[in-house]
Amino acid sequence: MSKSYFPADRAGRTDWYKNFSAQFPKIGTELDFSEIEITNAVNDAKYAVHILTTLGPDIDADPGHAGNAVLSGQSSGDFVDLPAGGSAPTPVRPGIDTRRQARVERIKAHPKFNADIGRKLRIDTEKFDVAKYKAELGRARQTGNFVTIPFRKAGGGVSGINLYRQSKGDKSPQKIGFFFRTPAIDTSPGKGELKYTARAVLNDKEVGQASDAVSVTVS
Repeated sequence: MSKSYFPADRAGRTDWYKNFSAQFPKIGTELDFSEIEITNAVNDAKYAVHILTTLGPDIDADPGHAGNAVLSGQSSGDFVDLPAGGSAPTPVRPGIDTRRQARVERIKAHPKFNADIGRKLRIDTEKFDVAKYKAELGRARQTGNFVTIPFRKAGGGVSGINLYRQSKGDKSPQKIGFFFRTPAIDTSPGKGELKYTARAVLNDKEVGQASDAVSVTVS
């Protein structure tokens, strides 16, 4: 099964962001990122490390934790007040994972991108087999009246996902829509226990295998 470049476990994600914050300033200008864009990318990575390190158990236990909103929420969101501490880096707006995904797609699409850059930034993937790719959903959480679900795109190997929802009264999953930027947002989930699955989309067609189901109870 083809997998994303980005680790699924918290320790792996922390290490990935540490490496990116160290390596990207050395490579970013070569890939036509401005100094401001490089600074923003480094600030994102350093703040992600801060959240994953200081709030790790809390965000693992509570999908609705504010730290998860900063990591995987909408990039248009306001700043979130998180515990800082004396060594906390510069705060950033929600949507770190969304911006990471967009940067990686931009990097890999650049004419100067090569295997060496991929290794240094840890965005190289095993040989991608779209037929074997299994869609990847993160933890679903209720955000106000909506349900938000982060997802991955195999390092840009697919265009996005079709998201499906199934409640207890549904005989089969109901398609919600196509999403090309994480997180996917269900704006009319209803109430009760819901299960979500996804299929990857490439060139407007569903490909690969359905994701594992993720559940959330909407009050």
